[in-house]
Amino acid sequence: MRDAMSQPASDAQVAAFAQAKGTGIEDARAALEAMREKQIARRLKSPYAYGYEPPIWFVAKALMRNPMWSGYERETIARRYGGRYTAETFAEAMRKKLGFEHAVTRILIMGSNRSGKTDFASKLCMQTLMAGNRFVCSGAQTLKTQKKNQMARVWKYMPEAWKKKNVATMKAKSAIENISYTEKNGFAGSRVTFGNGSKLDFVSYEQTTNSLEGVEYDLAWLDEEYGIGFYNLYTTRITSRAGMFLGTFTPLNGYTSPIAAFLDSMEVARYHTAYLRPIDGGAKAPWAELGLSEDEYARLTAWRKAGQEGDCGVCESRPEDCFAWLEEAGERRPEGPARQDAWEGGQRLAGQARQDGEDGGQRLAGQARQDRRVFDRVPRVGRCLGGEAAAVWFYGSDNPYGLPSELILAKMADENAEAKIYASVYGMAKKLKGRLFTTFEKTRNVVKASEVPVEGCVDFMVMDPAAERNWCFGWYRYHVASGVLYKYREWPGMYEVPGIGVPGAWAVASDKRNGINDGARGEAQESFGWGYRQYSEEVARLEGDEEMAFRLVDSRAAAATRTSAQRSLSLFEELEELFDGLMVADGQKTEVGYSRMLDKLAAGTYRISEECENTLACYALMTGADGQKGAAKDMIDCDRYAIMSDIWAWEATGVKSLPRQDGEEVGKRPGSETARGRRRRKIWY
Repeated sequence: MRDAMSQPASDAQVAAFAQAKGTGIEDARAALEAMREKQIARRLKSPYAYGYEPPIWFVAKALMRNPMWSGYERETIARRYGGRYTAETFAEAMRKKLGFEHAVTRILIMGSNRSGKTDFASKLCMQTLMAGNRFVCSGAQTLKTQKKNQMARVWKYMPEAWKKKNVATMKAKSAIENISYTEKNGFAGSRVTFGNGSKLDFVSYEQTTNSLEGVEYDLAWLDEEYGIGFYNLYTTRITSRAGMFLGTFTPLNGYTSPIAAFLDSMEVARYHTAYLRPIDGGAKAPWAELGLSEDEYARLTAWRKAGQEGDCGVCESRPEDCFAWLEEAGERRPEGPARQDAWEGGQRLAGQARQDGEDGGQRLAGQARQDRRVFDRVPRVGRCLGGEAAAVWFYGSDNPYGLPSELILAKMADENAEAKIYASVYGMAKKLKGRLFTTFEKTRNVVKASEVPVEGCVDFMVMDPAAERNWCFGWYRYHVASGVLYKYREWPGMYEVPGIGVPGAWAVASDKRNGINDGARGEAQESFGWGYRQYSEEVARLEGDEEMAFRLVDSRAAAATRTSAQRSLSLFEELEELFDGLMVADGQKTEVGYSRMLDKLAAGTYRISEECENTLACYALMTGADGQKGAAKDMIDCDRYAIMSDIWAWEATGVKSLPRQDGEEVGKRPGSETARGRRRRKIWY
């Protein structure tokens, strides 16, 4: 009997068993084969209780809030670690290993085709429902897709005791339960009700979010290409029941908004060696990608080409032993940059032995040291949204039953092989082609708050007022000795504002124009109804004893006038009475400012504190497609004005304050000649 994972015993195994049992070789072989076939049959009959689960499934569950561990899973963990861990202590240790402070409420499963994402989610749905009085939702693109994929897989993992209550094959119907399933039509209706009080809803993305019933869920699972509207809806629907959001994706349509919601803020916690993406000029190594030796891979592919008669004695793949992560000595740390077309933030694999002095390489099994190969790396686990969410990648080798060697062969033969391998084998989404700030890299341009220097610096502030939304502010610190400009504070940010609370996101992802846009307005843009004085008081609260060398204000907003019976004043003139050191920002064309920003980002002379979460989100969203109306643009404009201030000339002038000259384009105060003549301000350049 051929099985993708479990292979007949080898001659050495048979001999050892025969010696242990005191039997002949053939009797030992027959006994071992009978045990193997019994195990396979049990797995096929009851996937819920005995179905194979690769180690990466255990990692994904360890990251989740309130996972339902089955008896099989608990036994697997206890057996693998010799009783040193329970399911709960394993989960805690794995989270710590991967840098998570606590369990997450949102998880995105990315990966290749047939890597087991849908099986994982379907089994998790059934495990949750089995707990009793649980509400679960499963979403798919269309009702047809639901019947073909989700419903069929949920039925596969339904326990035998529940399958026997299928009213589609019974005459009697229960007044409480409603389990009706046929292979042709899937589950009858959009809701399945179970006798233990649990309910399972099926929705499709053909429906509008407004038409969906307002049910709260313990688990909301959305599969493949859901829109940002569905993501926002169902991440909200889990809050009152302390539930989990689960997204599963093979990113065939690129870097969509729901993917961006996770990956734009991601820090890689664990990498995977991409053996199909060599960066040393050598050939791909598909056998290593499958966890096989080169000889095993040759036997497997030859057997398949010959018609798959009998059994070749080689499993389809060997999943990575993720359990071993907890047995590694010390901490794994990312090392070395990836090539430019790799996943942003990805890195090459460092040499297995540091003392070998070959940073960036990894030896394949059986190779001599001088034949070391260098391959790219792709993420395996990522921390998202500041550790509140996670992304996990399932690869083909994790699911031997998906026949990953066939997928790899097909993608390598494709005329667009590199792109197909990236998306279909590794589940990696390319960034939007329209992304504006292509030189922005997290590893180069984002720093911890503690890394922003304090001594030898010049501080200044930028404001962008607007009547129809909240104003936004940015605080900047130029370190004279290093020539690096830092953004160390934003407003509004992801911190509490007295009397308001945490304002939330300034801009969020949008599906408009297939994701080629500058996002949609977030909650933080909704006006607080504040006047000028309230803004100045909030600025004073935040700055405390900080001294600003100058303050810049958006030039167009500064020129706006307000006329009363007594006088006509520009916004600039009104703000001058509330903010010291006020100047008008450089009014050159936006494109000029963006070009300067790209240069500074590429050089690493402009860096942003990781605490400026809204600013970082805007860089990820910004494409420039929405022009002056872009939701992310205003927060970016503050940075543009800061960079166009030419603060880098501070050291060159050696002067911190010079008399202002009337008529200067940069730093001039709008209004009449009389108004300009009444008050002389100080500027540094």
